[in-house]
Amino acid sequence: MSSTQLMAVGGTAGVSLIAWRTMFPWIKYDLQTMKAGKKVAKIYNDDIINKRTIIDNFEATVKKFPKKTFVILDDRCFSYEYVNDQACRVANIVIQWKLKKEDSVSIFVHNSLEYIWTFLGLQKLGVIATLLNINIRGDPLVNAIQVTDTKAIIVGQGDDLYDAMNEIREKLDVPVYFMGNCADDVQSWDMLMMKSSPADISPTIRSHIDIFTSCCYIFTSGTTGLPKAALISHGKALAYPKIVWAIDLKPEDIMYDVLPFYHATGLCGWIAASEIGCTVVIRKKFSAHHFWEDCRKYKVTFVQYIGELLRYLIAQPEDPLDGNHNIKYCIGNGLRQDIWIPIQKRFKIPYIMEFFGASEGTALMYNMCNKPGAVGRISPLMNRLDPAPKYLLKYDLTTATPLRNKSGRCIEVRIGEPGLLICGIPPSYKLEKGLYKGNMEMTEKKIVRNVFKEGDAYFNFGDSLYLDKDYFAYFHDRVGDTFRWKGENVSTTEVANIITALSFIIDANVYGVNVPGHDGRAGMASLVLKGNEKLTSEKLKAIYHHCEQKLPKYARPIVLRHEKEMRTTGTFKQHKVALMEEGFDPKVVSDPLFYLSTDAKTYVPLNQTSHLNFLQSKL
Repeated sequence: MSSTQLMAVGGTAGVSLIAWRTMFPWIKYDLQTMKAGKKVAKIYNDDIINKRTIIDNFEATVKKFPKKTFVILDDRCFSYEYVNDQACRVANIVIQWKLKKEDSVSIFVHNSLEYIWTFLGLQKLGVIATLLNINIRGDPLVNAIQVTDTKAIIVGQGDDLYDAMNEIREKLDVPVYFMGNCADDVQSWDMLMMKSSPADISPTIRSHIDIFTSCCYIFTSGTTGLPKAALISHGKALAYPKIVWAIDLKPEDIMYDVLPFYHATGLCGWIAASEIGCTVVIRKKFSAHHFWEDCRKYKVTFVQYIGELLRYLIAQPEDPLDGNHNIKYCIGNGLRQDIWIPIQKRFKIPYIMEFFGASEGTALMYNMCNKPGAVGRISPLMNRLDPAPKYLLKYDLTTATPLRNKSGRCIEVRIGEPGLLICGIPPSYKLEKGLYKGNMEMTEKKIVRNVFKEGDAYFNFGDSLYLDKDYFAYFHDRVGDTFRWKGENVSTTEVANIITALSFIIDANVYGVNVPGHDGRAGMASLVLKGNEKLTSEKLKAIYHHCEQKLPKYARPIVLRHEKEMRTTGTFKQHKVALMEEGFDPKVVSDPLFYLSTDAKTYVPLNQTSHLNFLQSKL
């Protein structure tokens, strides 16, 4: 049903709501979605009118519930007042640095109480927070720091963080402060905090902030080969956590947030809790073994997830206590249809809200209807009313770009057909600031222009989705040079560049492949060696150790394929689609295959004999 047909029917006099629902039964889902959206929009618009930001909302909660527990960590409770005092200490340190408007301070810290109050302390001053991915190492970490105009780095406790930052300190020209026990030759952040005052900061200091001002930078991998710093404006930082209002979250609710705080979902979780006055239970990192134990102990009512998290839970042995908890809501992204209903049935979770978006995106989608597998709705009615309408386009599988008709316009897909998701750019969105900190060329790569008419512009999510007959949208696949594994985005270009740094490798084509029983795609690399040399055991060990040193665990190729020559297009672009389709089945692939073995600390042959062992191994 086209929007033109729909509006024509709507214009017929005397058409009642009952008649609409009879002719267009899917409208009931639109109405349900719009009702929740209207509530969220009202609260957001009220904040905008009154010029409130996330730190203003947090400080209002502190005044309302000063002694109420805000954070629970390792059985210890910390009040809103206490966290605010520590945030003030951070602000009173940073204010002495006399930073300029576009300067930022990098946070390189594990999930912790310190992370929360450090972020809030920067917000009190209107200083941009650079949220460094704690898994990044070496030159990509240096690049992340330099591209964001970082003027100081705050490093959390942990030998892994200390070693990672210490390795690159000579390449940096900014001060680095370390939490915890420090060597004599480094600057102690804890000492500064002890000496700092908990006196509150006047809001006038951040009077330069508006909804377009940058709040923080969140890193996302892309086709450029290095992590990109997505610009999160104060308007976006204010909007994204608002979704919890759609499910009537109350101050008495208890949230469980164990997702990485350097990612948007984990960050928005505790920010949403702080806005409402909830208590949030945090962990350094997710543990499938302790998940239900924590939820029962702390009487958790609301859980944030990514799809991989829930898949880990359902992989655990069944327990008579599986459904014994107080959880009313789960909100997150990446939950696949194949485990949605099993999750709800086994763990007795009444309501799951799946959402879909991108840190640098111009809008989000939400499945408000508890529809298994759906990530949101793209209906003719909602697109007529949405300031950021969404469409699914036919696209070229090789180039990952939209196909166009004879008139040069993009082509929408049919119901059930996978299409490239694009999203409108609201009139209030300042695209001239860019989607990323740094080169505007990266922003331009994410924009599709002249889609349906001359001069229009849409954000390209780089993902393919499809619609059912009721206009529910379902995730189909990632498109192009980025894939997702273990909850992280992996840049194929970055991985390929690191692998080809080895002297005996002339070229590497990196792509993601499906692995049965796992969400996302695991990394696979097709390699061509100099002089057509053999991939010996020594070389395989060298690749293993090189990747171990240079890449985070989730980005290391799980499977290697040794080809005699690289497959390319007529314009010398690497072919990925055919390689992705062939995967790593020895019955299909005649080239030598090898899989990553953490036990052997190398890559070992993958053949018909070892194939089953590989699939059953812990990836």
